[in-house]
Amino acid sequence: MAIGAWFATEFDDPTPTRELPAVFASGGDPEVLLADQMARGTAIVGRVQGAAGAVVLKLRTGGRPVRVRIDLHVDGASQSAWSRVASPTRSDRELPRLVMVRAQGTDRAAALISRQRGRLRIVEAHAWVEFDLRADEVGEDGLLIIELADASLPGWAAGSLSPLAAVGVRLNQVEVTAIPDGDAGAGSGRLAGAPAQWAGLVSAGGLVGARGRGQGHARTRFVVVNASAAYVRCGLRIATASAPPAAFRQPSQDWLRRRQGQTVLKAFRVARRGAGQALFEASPFTRPPHPDQLAVRAVNLLDGADCPVSVNARAQDALDVVVERTAPGPVLIGLADAEATALRRRVSEIVCQVVELEW
Repeated sequence: MAIGAWFATEFDDPTPTRELPAVFASGGDPEVLLADQMARGTAIVGRVQGAAGAVVLKLRTGGRPVRVRIDLHVDGASQSAWSRVASPTRSDRELPRLVMVRAQGTDRAAALISRQRGRLRIVEAHAWVEFDLRADEVGEDGLLIIELADASLPGWAAGSLSPLAAVGVRLNQVEVTAIPDGDAGAGSGRLAGAPAQWAGLVSAGGLVGARGRGQGHARTRFVVVNASAAYVRCGLRIATASAPPAAFRQPSQDWLRRRQGQTVLKAFRVARRGAGQALFEASPFTRPPHPDQLAVRAVNLLDGADCPVSVNARAQDALDVVVERTAPGPVLIGLADAEATALRRRVSEIVCQVVELEW
Protein backbone atom coordinates (compact mmCIF):
# COMPACT_ATOMS: atom_id res chain seq x y z
CA MET A 1 0.00 0.00 0.00
CA ALA A 2 1.30 3.46 -0.87
CA ILE A 3 2.60 5.68 1.93
CA GLY A 4 -0.08 8.13 3.05
CA ALA A 5 -3.01 6.05 1.84
CA TRP A 6 -4.22 5.70 5.45
CA PHE A 7 -4.70 9.48 5.72
CA ALA A 8 -6.89 9.93 2.62
CA THR A 9 -10.50 11.08 3.04
CA GLU A 10 -13.45 11.31 0.67
CA PHE A 11 -12.85 15.06 0.40
CA ASP A 12 -9.35 14.64 -1.07
CA ASP A 13 -8.92 15.08 -4.81
CA PRO A 14 -6.66 12.66 -6.68
CA THR A 15 -3.09 13.94 -6.91
CA PRO A 16 -2.11 14.61 -10.55
CA THR A 17 0.90 12.75 -11.88
CA ARG A 18 3.32 13.99 -14.55
CA GLU A 19 4.12 11.55 -17.34
CA LEU A 20 7.60 11.06 -18.79
CA PRO A 21 9.31 12.99 -20.25
CA ALA A 22 8.51 15.53 -17.54
CA VAL A 23 9.66 19.13 -17.20
CA PHE A 24 8.92 20.96 -13.94
CA ALA A 25 9.36 24.70 -14.51
CA SER A 26 6.90 26.28 -12.07
CA GLY A 27 6.39 25.90 -8.37
CA GLY A 28 2.67 26.43 -8.88
CA ASP A 29 2.21 23.20 -10.81
CA PRO A 30 -0.02 20.71 -8.96
CA GLU A 31 2.63 18.01 -9.47
CA VAL A 32 4.98 19.99 -7.18
CA LEU A 33 3.52 18.56 -4.01
CA LEU A 34 5.76 20.07 -1.34
CA ALA A 35 8.31 22.85 -1.00
CA ASP A 36 10.37 22.77 2.19
CA GLN A 37 12.34 25.95 2.98
CA MET A 38 11.87 26.94 -0.65
CA ALA A 39 9.71 29.79 -1.93
CA ARG A 40 7.67 28.62 -4.90
CA GLY A 41 7.96 30.59 -8.11
CA THR A 42 5.79 31.14 -11.16
CA ALA A 43 8.43 30.94 -13.90
CA ILE A 44 10.79 28.84 -11.76
CA VAL A 45 10.29 25.92 -9.41
CA GLY A 46 11.49 27.88 -6.39
CA ARG A 47 14.23 29.67 -4.45
CA VAL A 48 15.95 28.27 -1.36
CA GLN A 49 15.17 30.35 1.73
CA GLY A 50 17.06 28.44 4.42
CA ALA A 51 20.28 26.53 4.94
CA ALA A 52 18.78 23.82 2.70
CA GLY A 53 15.71 23.49 0.52
CA ALA A 54 13.73 20.63 -0.98
CA VAL A 55 10.86 19.98 -3.37
CA VAL A 56 8.79 16.85 -3.84
CA LEU A 57 7.66 16.08 -7.40
CA LYS A 58 4.99 13.63 -8.49
CA LEU A 59 5.61 11.61 -11.64
CA ARG A 60 5.00 8.21 -13.16
CA THR A 61 8.12 6.32 -14.19
CA GLY A 62 6.48 3.02 -15.15
CA GLY A 63 9.19 1.08 -13.33
CA ARG A 64 11.93 2.46 -15.59
CA PRO A 65 15.24 4.08 -14.64
CA VAL A 66 15.22 7.83 -15.19
CA ARG A 67 17.72 10.61 -15.86
CA VAL A 68 17.29 13.83 -13.87
CA ARG A 69 18.64 17.15 -15.13
CA ILE A 70 18.50 20.29 -12.97
CA ASP A 71 19.16 23.96 -13.73
CA LEU A 72 20.49 26.00 -10.79
CA HIS A 73 20.80 29.77 -10.98
CA VAL A 74 22.38 32.56 -8.90
CA ASP A 75 21.31 36.16 -9.50
CA GLY A 76 21.16 39.43 -7.60
CA ALA A 77 18.15 38.30 -5.58
CA SER A 78 20.16 35.25 -4.52
CA GLN A 79 22.74 37.49 -2.88
CA SER A 80 20.01 39.54 -1.19
CA ALA A 81 18.45 36.39 0.26
CA TRP A 82 21.89 35.18 1.36
CA SER A 83 22.61 38.51 3.06
CA ARG A 84 19.43 38.32 5.15
CA VAL A 85 20.44 34.93 6.53
CA ALA A 86 24.25 35.19 6.73
CA SER A 87 24.42 38.83 7.96
CA PRO A 88 27.89 39.42 6.46
CA THR A 89 30.31 41.94 7.92
CA ARG A 90 31.88 44.74 5.90
CA SER A 91 35.00 42.67 5.30
CA ASP A 92 33.12 39.67 3.85
CA ARG A 93 33.33 39.19 0.09
CA GLU A 94 31.02 37.51 -2.38
CA LEU A 95 32.55 34.05 -2.67
CA PRO A 96 31.79 31.11 -4.99
CA ARG A 97 29.01 28.77 -3.89
CA LEU A 98 29.42 25.01 -3.69
CA VAL A 99 25.96 23.40 -3.61
CA MET A 100 25.27 19.70 -3.11
CA VAL A 101 22.31 18.22 -5.00
CA ARG A 102 20.54 15.27 -3.41
CA ALA A 103 17.81 13.00 -4.69
CA GLN A 104 15.88 10.47 -2.61
CA GLY A 105 18.05 11.43 0.37
CA THR A 106 21.37 10.56 -1.33
CA ASP A 107 24.07 12.94 -2.56
CA ARG A 108 24.17 12.79 -6.35
CA ALA A 109 26.20 15.72 -7.71
CA ALA A 110 27.67 19.09 -6.79
CA ALA A 111 27.57 22.46 -8.53
CA LEU A 112 30.02 25.33 -8.23
CA ILE A 113 28.36 28.67 -8.99
CA SER A 114 30.06 32.06 -9.04
CA ARG A 115 28.72 35.19 -10.68
CA GLN A 116 30.93 36.78 -13.34
CA ARG A 117 32.40 40.04 -12.08
CA GLY A 118 32.53 43.07 -14.38
CA ARG A 119 33.53 46.68 -14.00
CA LEU A 120 29.99 47.94 -13.54
CA ARG A 121 27.80 44.89 -12.92
CA ILE A 122 27.88 41.24 -11.93
CA VAL A 123 26.48 38.72 -14.41
CA GLU A 124 24.13 35.93 -13.35
CA ALA A 125 25.34 32.32 -13.49
CA HIS A 126 23.67 28.98 -14.26
CA ALA A 127 24.92 25.54 -13.26
CA TRP A 128 23.60 22.26 -14.62
CA VAL A 129 23.74 18.88 -12.91
CA GLU A 130 22.63 15.53 -14.25
CA PHE A 131 22.36 12.10 -12.66
CA ASP A 132 20.57 8.77 -13.08
CA LEU A 133 18.16 7.00 -10.75
CA ARG A 134 17.58 3.27 -10.78
CA ALA A 135 14.10 1.89 -11.32
CA ASP A 136 13.78 0.91 -7.66
CA GLU A 137 14.78 4.35 -6.36
CA VAL A 138 11.47 5.92 -7.36
CA GLY A 139 8.83 3.88 -5.54
CA GLU A 140 5.23 3.11 -6.36
CA ASP A 141 4.22 6.53 -5.04
CA GLY A 142 6.17 8.19 -7.84
CA LEU A 143 7.69 10.77 -5.50
CA LEU A 144 10.96 12.42 -6.54
CA ILE A 145 12.62 14.40 -3.72
CA ILE A 146 15.19 17.01 -4.82
CA GLU A 147 17.27 18.75 -2.15
CA LEU A 148 19.82 21.57 -2.33
CA ALA A 149 22.22 21.84 0.60
CA ASP A 150 25.73 22.88 1.57
CA ALA A 151 28.60 20.54 0.82
CA SER A 152 31.10 19.43 3.45
CA LEU A 153 34.20 21.48 2.68
CA PRO A 154 37.81 20.50 3.39
CA GLY A 155 39.85 22.83 5.56
CA TRP A 156 41.98 24.10 2.68
CA ALA A 157 38.89 25.32 0.79
CA ALA A 158 36.51 26.37 3.57
CA GLY A 159 37.73 29.96 3.74
CA SER A 160 37.51 30.50 -0.03
CA LEU A 161 33.96 29.23 -0.59
CA SER A 162 30.75 30.80 0.61
CA PRO A 163 29.14 29.63 3.85
CA LEU A 164 25.42 28.86 3.66
CA ALA A 165 25.93 28.42 -0.08
CA ALA A 166 22.45 27.07 -0.82
CA VAL A 167 20.62 30.13 0.52
CA GLY A 168 19.01 32.11 -2.28
CA VAL A 169 19.85 29.66 -5.07
CA ARG A 170 17.13 29.41 -7.72
CA LEU A 171 15.88 26.02 -8.85
CA ASN A 172 14.84 26.97 -12.36
CA GLN A 173 13.65 23.64 -13.70
CA VAL A 174 13.87 19.89 -13.31
CA GLU A 175 13.81 17.62 -16.36
CA VAL A 176 13.13 13.90 -15.95
CA THR A 177 13.41 11.48 -18.87
CA ALA A 178 13.38 7.71 -19.16
CA ILE A 179 16.76 6.11 -19.83
CA PRO A 180 16.68 4.13 -23.08
CA ASP A 181 17.55 0.44 -22.93
CA GLY A 182 21.28 -0.12 -23.27
CA ASP A 183 22.18 3.45 -22.23
CA ALA A 184 24.21 3.05 -19.05
CA GLY A 185 25.17 6.73 -18.89
CA ALA A 186 28.83 5.88 -18.20
CA GLY A 187 31.85 5.12 -20.37
CA SER A 188 34.56 7.43 -21.65
CA GLY A 189 34.53 10.58 -23.73
CA ARG A 190 35.97 14.02 -24.32
CA LEU A 191 34.21 17.38 -24.32
CA ALA A 192 35.19 21.03 -24.44
CA GLY A 193 34.68 23.20 -21.39
CA ALA A 194 31.26 24.74 -22.09
CA PRO A 195 29.61 21.50 -23.38
CA ALA A 196 31.02 19.60 -20.39
CA GLN A 197 29.41 22.10 -18.00
CA TRP A 198 26.18 22.04 -19.99
CA ALA A 199 26.14 18.24 -19.65
CA GLY A 200 26.65 18.51 -15.88
CA LEU A 201 29.94 16.58 -15.96
CA VAL A 202 31.99 19.44 -14.57
CA SER A 203 31.26 22.73 -12.84
CA ALA A 204 33.67 25.67 -12.83
CA GLY A 205 31.58 28.63 -11.74
CA GLY A 206 28.59 28.18 -13.99
CA LEU A 207 27.50 29.27 -17.44
CA VAL A 208 26.19 32.65 -18.54
CA GLY A 209 23.38 33.77 -20.84
CA ALA A 210 19.61 33.55 -20.71
CA ARG A 211 19.69 29.76 -20.96
CA GLY A 212 23.11 29.29 -19.38
CA ARG A 213 25.01 28.08 -22.46
CA GLY A 214 28.00 30.45 -22.65
CA GLN A 215 31.12 29.88 -20.59
CA GLY A 216 32.11 33.51 -20.06
CA HIS A 217 35.25 34.52 -18.21
CA ALA A 218 37.02 32.48 -15.54
CA ARG A 219 35.69 33.29 -12.07
CA THR A 220 37.10 30.90 -9.50
CA ARG A 221 40.11 28.73 -8.74
CA PHE A 222 37.96 25.67 -8.02
CA VAL A 223 36.48 23.00 -10.26
CA VAL A 224 33.94 20.30 -9.39
CA VAL A 225 34.01 17.08 -11.42
CA ASN A 226 30.84 14.98 -11.49
CA ALA A 227 31.98 12.52 -14.17
CA SER A 228 31.86 9.03 -12.70
CA ALA A 229 35.02 7.62 -14.28
CA ALA A 230 37.89 6.47 -12.08
CA TYR A 231 40.37 8.71 -13.92
CA VAL A 232 39.44 12.19 -15.10
CA ARG A 233 41.64 14.68 -16.95
CA CYS A 234 40.81 18.38 -16.81
CA GLY A 235 42.51 20.82 -19.15
CA LEU A 236 42.60 24.17 -17.36
CA ARG A 237 43.57 27.66 -18.50
CA ILE A 238 45.06 29.79 -15.72
CA ALA A 239 44.44 33.53 -15.38
CA THR A 240 44.01 36.22 -12.74
CA ALA A 241 40.92 38.26 -11.92
CA SER A 242 40.17 41.16 -9.63
CA ALA A 243 39.48 40.31 -6.00
CA PRO A 244 35.82 39.46 -5.25
CA PRO A 245 33.67 42.49 -4.41
CA ALA A 246 32.20 43.03 -0.99
CA ALA A 247 29.15 40.92 -0.25
CA PHE A 248 25.76 42.58 -0.46
CA ARG A 249 24.60 43.73 2.97
CA GLN A 250 21.06 44.56 4.02
CA PRO A 251 20.85 48.27 5.01
CA SER A 252 20.28 48.93 8.69
CA GLN A 253 18.99 52.50 8.29
CA ASP A 254 15.33 53.02 7.40
CA TRP A 255 16.04 55.69 4.79
CA LEU A 256 18.44 53.37 2.99
CA ARG A 257 15.61 50.87 2.48
CA ARG A 258 13.61 53.43 0.47
CA ARG A 259 13.92 53.82 -3.27
CA GLN A 260 16.22 56.84 -3.09
CA GLY A 261 18.46 55.09 -0.58
CA GLN A 262 18.62 51.95 -2.69
CA THR A 263 19.70 54.07 -5.68
CA VAL A 264 22.51 55.59 -3.62
CA LEU A 265 23.66 52.17 -2.40
CA LYS A 266 23.61 50.74 -5.93
CA ALA A 267 25.70 53.64 -7.23
CA PHE A 268 28.15 53.16 -4.36
CA ARG A 269 28.52 49.45 -5.09
CA VAL A 270 29.09 50.12 -8.81
CA ALA A 271 31.73 52.75 -8.01
CA ARG A 272 33.47 50.39 -5.58
CA ARG A 273 33.55 47.58 -8.15
CA GLY A 274 34.90 49.97 -10.77
CA ALA A 275 37.62 51.16 -8.41
CA GLY A 276 38.61 47.59 -7.62
CA GLN A 277 38.81 46.73 -11.32
CA ALA A 278 40.92 49.83 -12.03
CA LEU A 279 43.27 48.93 -9.17
CA PHE A 280 43.59 45.40 -10.54
CA GLU A 281 44.43 46.62 -14.06
CA ALA A 282 47.02 49.08 -12.75
CA SER A 283 48.69 46.64 -10.35
CA PRO A 284 51.68 44.43 -11.18
CA PHE A 285 49.70 41.33 -10.15
CA THR A 286 47.71 40.92 -13.38
CA ARG A 287 50.05 38.26 -14.75
CA PRO A 288 49.16 34.75 -13.52
CA PRO A 289 51.87 32.61 -11.94
CA HIS A 290 53.42 29.79 -13.92
CA PRO A 291 51.50 26.50 -13.52
CA ASP A 292 54.60 24.92 -11.96
CA GLN A 293 54.23 27.31 -9.01
CA LEU A 294 50.66 26.24 -8.24
CA ALA A 295 49.62 23.67 -5.68
CA VAL A 296 46.72 21.49 -6.83
CA ARG A 297 44.60 19.44 -4.44
CA ALA A 298 41.48 17.32 -4.85
CA VAL A 299 39.00 15.85 -2.39
CA ASN A 300 35.97 13.60 -2.65
CA LEU A 301 32.99 15.61 -1.40
CA LEU A 302 31.13 12.54 -0.13
CA ASP A 303 33.68 11.04 2.26
CA GLY A 304 36.22 13.89 2.50
CA ALA A 305 39.08 11.67 1.34
CA ASP A 306 41.92 13.24 -0.62
CA CYS A 307 42.23 12.08 -4.23
CA PRO A 308 45.60 11.46 -5.91
CA VAL A 309 46.42 14.26 -8.37
CA SER A 310 49.02 14.53 -11.11
CA VAL A 311 49.70 17.86 -12.84
CA ASN A 312 51.35 18.54 -16.18
CA ALA A 313 52.06 22.12 -17.33
CA ARG A 314 51.34 22.37 -21.05
CA ALA A 315 52.07 26.09 -21.50
CA GLN A 316 52.62 29.31 -19.57
CA ASP A 317 48.89 29.54 -18.81
CA ALA A 318 47.64 25.97 -19.20
CA LEU A 319 47.93 22.72 -17.31
CA ASP A 320 46.43 19.23 -17.30
CA VAL A 321 45.09 17.90 -14.01
CA VAL A 322 44.53 14.14 -13.78
CA VAL A 323 42.47 13.02 -10.78
CA GLU A 324 42.16 9.43 -9.61
CA ARG A 325 38.87 8.79 -7.86
CA THR A 326 39.11 6.08 -5.22
CA ALA A 327 35.37 6.15 -4.41
CA PRO A 328 32.26 7.37 -6.25
CA GLY A 329 31.11 10.94 -5.76
CA PRO A 330 31.81 14.48 -6.95
CA VAL A 331 35.41 15.67 -6.63
CA LEU A 332 36.48 19.21 -5.75
CA ILE A 333 39.74 20.42 -7.35
CA GLY A 334 41.42 23.54 -5.99
CA LEU A 335 44.40 25.62 -7.12
CA ALA A 336 46.54 27.71 -4.80
CA ASP A 337 49.60 29.92 -5.14
CA ALA A 338 51.71 29.31 -2.07
CA GLU A 339 53.98 32.28 -2.87
CA ALA A 340 51.17 34.85 -3.18
CA THR A 341 51.59 37.79 -0.84
CA ALA A 342 48.83 39.24 1.27
CA LEU A 343 48.84 42.39 -0.90
CA ARG A 344 48.32 40.36 -4.04
CA ARG A 345 45.39 38.47 -2.50
CA ARG A 346 43.70 41.79 -1.69
CA VAL A 347 44.03 42.95 -5.30
CA SER A 348 43.73 39.81 -7.42
CA GLU A 349 43.20 36.07 -7.26
CA ILE A 350 43.95 33.04 -9.38
CA VAL A 351 41.12 31.76 -11.53
CA CYS A 352 40.88 28.83 -13.93
CA GLN A 353 38.68 27.90 -16.85
CA VAL A 354 37.92 24.39 -18.06
CA VAL A 355 39.16 23.99 -21.63
CA GLU A 356 38.66 20.24 -21.98
CA LEU A 357 37.35 17.33 -19.95
CA GLU A 358 38.32 13.74 -20.65
CA TRP A 359 37.05 10.73 -18.72
